[in-house]
Amino acid sequence: MDILTHIFIPLTIIYSLKKKLFNPHYTIILLALFSLLPDLDKAIGIPGTLHSIITLTILITPLFIIEKTVRKSWTYTSIIAFFIFSHLPLDLLDASPIFPLYPLINTGLIVEFPLKISFPSFSFIGPPIQITYTRLETGFNTYNGVISGFGIASMLLFTSIFLIKKRETTQ
Repeated sequence: MDILTHIFIPLTIIYSLKKKLFNPHYTIILLALFSLLPDLDKAIGIPGTLHSIITLTILITPLFIIEKTVRKSWTYTSIIAFFIFSHLPLDLLDASPIFPLYPLINTGLIVEFPLKISFPSFSFIGPPIQITYTRLETGFNTYNGVISGFGIASMLLFTSIFLIKKRETTQ
């Protein structure tokens, strides 16, 4: 999935559910960049390692401890964790592999939705969902989706909701 989608879908969800997190400043918009963290595994040459619940939990746990010790709260780390973990289901929806139990299990999965609807007879062709298993392959991968139409639509959705709610509060 492209970078705009990884940023703006979780940002839209947080803004819709917890608008008060955006006041008095918009730090949360910068925190949304954490949603791109899992794709750094492609830059280190082991794609899939940061697409793991175990690996991401190991990375986020020290942040929880530090924030709890310093600020006596988990607010920012919870937001960061939401952004980081939102990456995995978005990749699943885009038929990109994730490796949820790496490094314990070297097998990942790809979820595809191959169902097609045929018109005018209105018949269904193929299964509604298909799960494929894959192995973790090392090597440097290119990032296929920097910007797509869905990413731009995600950005426009967030911007629209943000501006509408902002206008409602000023009236």
